[in-house]
Amino acid sequence: MHPMLNIAIRAIRKGGNIIAQNYDAQKFIREDFEKKQYFIKKVMYKTYQVISEIIYKYYPNHIIIQKNTNYTITDKKILWIINELDGKKNFIKNFPHFCISIAVIIKKNTEISVIYDPIKNDLFTSVRGQGSQLNGYRTRCTNLNALSDTTISTNLTFQNIQSQSYFKIYQKLILSGISFRCTGSTLLDLAYVSSGKIDCLIINYSLLNVTNFIAGQLQARESGCLTSDFQEKSINCILNFTSSPKFIKSITEKIRECYISTT
Repeated sequence: MHPMLNIAIRAIRKGGNIIAQNYDAQKFIREDFEKKQYFIKKVMYKTYQVISEIIYKYYPNHIIIQKNTNYTITDKKILWIINELDGKKNFIKNFPHFCISIAVIIKKNTEISVIYDPIKNDLFTSVRGQGSQLNGYRTRCTNLNALSDTTISTNLTFQNIQSQSYFKIYQKLILSGISFRCTGSTLLDLAYVSSGKIDCLIINYSLLNVTNFIAGQLQARESGCLTSDFQEKSINCILNFTSSPKFIKSITEKIRECYISTT
């Protein structure tokens, strides 16, 4: 095992213990939104501190940053990016779909990725050039090329859909037999796509901070996924697909049929 991957796993499990221990403890403040926000901030801070302490113990000269942090990646420094809780709203609502992630960047390349679901105890790992794993077993993305009876996850909620074209695309895909999910944790969705639990992820990366999802992007690539952009300026449509090349080809063709029918 890659030595830095071993430390990342040790650190993320410690952080996951804190998240899991506090998951049920927040029930007593369920109706007090401000107290709950403060409580979760403390949990996230403690999780980040515990993870950082373990990493610094073994790699004191490396740089560690949190998600949403703007940082210039250089060839000289090894960078660890920690997302201490992706799916915060789910955590607040006691909906058990959230995760922690660590990504290690060496010479501007994401070399190591660890995503941990502390409730289900699912550990997704990947090393550049060595594939992706779930709980120690090799994973591959879906091998489907038909759209019927498939599952797609998306982050496109009503608040960020800016065009009626999205609704027409949704209608076209649903009528093709696709089942949609909007889970509240895009990072965990990427891990699910990499392990074949979800067939495709459709999101708009312009609505997100990319540093939050670097770990998931490596997981997807190493499992055989491709990320492809679909953009039609005339109908104000920008989408990003993550799935197998065959599936992306099929879904892009279906969406273009919808585009042609609207022009």
